[in-house]
Formats: sequence, C-alpha cells, structure tokens
Amino acid sequence: MGSEVIKSEKWNSGFGFVLACIGSAVGIGNIWRFPYIVGENGGGAFLIPFLIIVASFGFLLMLLEFGIGRRYKSSIVSALGNISKKFRWGGIIIALVSFSMLSYYLVILGWILSYFISNLSQFFWEFEQFIQSYYPVLSFIVISLAVYTIVNRGITSGIEIFNKIGILCLISIIIPLALYAISLPGSDQGISYFLEPDFSKISEPEIWSIALGQAFFSLSLGSGSLLTYGSYLRGKHSLIRSSSIIIGANTAVSIISGLMIFALVFSFGMNPQEGIPLIFEVLPNIFSSIDFGFLIGAVFFFLLLIAGLTSAVGLFQVPNASLQDVFKISNKKSSKIIVIGIILVGLPSALSYSSFNLEVFGVKFLDGMDYVFGTYGITIAELIFVVLVTWFVDKKKILENINASSRVNIPGHAITLIKYATPVVIILILITTTISK
Repeated sequence: MGSEVIKSEKWNSGFGFVLACIGSAVGIGNIWRFPYIVGENGGGAFLIPFLIIVASFGFLLMLLEFGIGRRYKSSIVSALGNISKKFRWGGIIIALVSFSMLSYYLVILGWILSYFISNLSQFFWEFEQFIQSYYPVLSFIVISLAVYTIVNRGITSGIEIFNKIGILCLISIIIPLALYAISLPGSDQGISYFLEPDFSKISEPEIWSIALGQAFFSLSLGSGSLLTYGSYLRGKHSLIRSSSIIIGANTAVSIISGLMIFALVFSFGMNPQEGIPLIFEVLPNIFSSIDFGFLIGAVFFFLLLIAGLTSAVGLFQVPNASLQDVFKISNKKSSKIIVIGIILVGLPSALSYSSFNLEVFGVKFLDGMDYVFGTYGITIAELIFVVLVTWFVDKKKILENINASSRVNIPGHAITLIKYATPVVIILILITTTISK
C-alpha cells in the first residue's frame, strides 16, 4: 500500500514543480553567504566564473538529477538501487547527509522565527541574550513541526501549495526591500563593494574553486532533493526549460540579495560580514536604530523564514521518500518518524547555542555538524551520485530522460564531460576547502 501511495504522488502542474525546485535551491545561504563571498572575491569579477560554472556544470548536474528522478520515479535510495542493488548504500548516504543537514538547518530557522516574532513585537534581541534563553530550543521544535506539517500533507496538498505561496511571497518581498535598501544614503558604496569588478582575481585558481563550491551549494546539488522532486513529474515536461528557469531565478535572488544586504550595511557604516554575525547582530542593530525598523526587520526575517522553509521542505522529503520506499509505509507514517528523528538529532545543535553551550572538542555542536555535513558531506554526496550514475547507467538512457519533451537536446558529450570532469572538480573543491579551513 505504501509503495502505491508514493507512485501515485505527482505534481499538479509543471509550474508547481518549478516553484518547488526554486524553493529547494533558494535558501538562507543566498541571502547571508553569497553576497559576502562575491564582495570578498573580486566583486562583479567573481560573478564571471560563478555564472560560467552555474551555466555549465551546475546546469548539467541539475539535469542529471532530474533525469534520474524521472526515469526511476522513486527516492534516491531506490533510484540508485535500481541501477544496481549494491548501490543502495550510495542513496542511503545521500539521504543521511540531507537528514543531518536538516537537523541543524532547522535550528537556525528557529532563530529566524524568534527574531521575526521579536521584531513584530518591537523587541530587539541581543544575540548573546537570545542564546542564553530557552527560545533557541523551543523555536527549533516549533519550526520542525511546521516543516513536518507541510510535508505530512503530501506532494500536491502540502509541498506544492506551500512552495507556490512561499516563492510568490519571497519575490513580492525581496524586490521592494532591495529597492528600499538601494535608495538609502550611502548605499552606492555597498553596491560598489558588491559589484565593482577586480579582474585581477579571475586569474587566481582559488577564486574558481570558491565559485565552484558556491555554485554546487546554491543549486541544492548533492542533497537528493532535485532527484526526489523530479520523480514526481508527470509524463511530458521539458527538464531543460525548467532547469534554465530554476537556475535563472536562483541566481537572480542571490544577486538581488547582495544588493540589498550591502546597501543596508554600508548605509549605516557597518562592516560587511556573513552568516550568524550578519543576520543576528549587524542587521538587527540597523533595524533597531531607524524609524519603523521593527517593521522592516519583521519583513526581512519573514523573507529569510520563507527562503529557509522552502529549502527545509526539500531536504525533509529526501529521507522521507527514502523511508517510504525502503519500508513500504505511507507518507503520514514516514514523516512522523523523520520529524521525531530530526528533533532528537537536532537537539544537541540547538543546545550548543543556548545556556548549555554544548561543545565537542571545543567546537559548538552545530558548527561541527555544519563543518562535517554542510562542507564535506554534501560535496561527497554529489561525488557519489555522479560516479554511480554516469559510470554505470547507459548514456543513451540518461539522455532520453533529460531530452524528453524538449526542443533543444543535450548532446552525448555533455554526459561524458560530467563523467570525467566532475569527480576532478569535486576533489579540487574538497582539497581547497580543507586547505582554507
């Protein structure tokens, strides 16, 4: 019965599929990490290698995940298991990486939820004050249950509807917020910092490696979410057109976010930063110092919340669909098991930024999880997927599923490029990351 439930799940429309995939790709990293990386690595010049990589490797790898999902119409575990039973281990690893990433990603989303509520109530947290309270743990549990509620409703009634509403909300918020930011006095300095090109950087191999890593992460490659979403497609649908739209939308959100963030930061004489310091220290200080700052802050954190939730839903569905396939259970049962597991596994990450200050070998548990799974795990997961698919699935079968219903076809040598070049590229990313860390 469980197996039948899975196979009957389909997107209501191609539009819903595209928005869900945009939601999976667009996350809080687009807003808190991408702008800083661009600004620190050549500004507008960094966008050249980034866009080249996204339009080549990123595009082809996205098509590969969608194509395999559409071919096997199953979870990452079953899809790789259909190639060869001994490859199920690869799918299990990828599903576990997504599960582990989600466990601490939801902790950060919980913080964002708390800051959204506090801005609405015109109360501005100091981050140190916030993490000494019980709110980090409480908000983590609340946001975990919110994601569970969405996924528990299924593909069409839950994930598709939520992403349709969420992405349209995101677009309607980010553009006015960016326009407000660039209208502020001094915003031109931030825009220059973000976009002014330093072409000397382009010749540095490290810049290309950073661009590779950012392209992989920003497109949600390696998590299995794109393959999982691709498995719910109906018969006729152009993957090439959809992938182009998804990549274009994801890149546009990243660039608009950069303009917005640096316009705000430089307008108020703050230093550009990334991650936790930017979102929970620098920007709240700005919001607390301006008229109606509580309202602008609430809108900003709502934007982050939507971006994070759409990505979290995609990550959740990877182990969720795998559990359904492996144990032949319904979505209702599998989603309950996953959310209980997420709360149990994510609790140490929530406690690491709380009065408990949980650390392992002197490193906060959440930071350690991000280092292991967010830096290495997701990259190795993509390496496993690419090797198992391109080396053991017939090229013609891959192309049949990628090119179906498309006016423009991907040539066979593109798959050959992925087969030989991607492992080298991923190993390069891992080496460069290790050296820089």
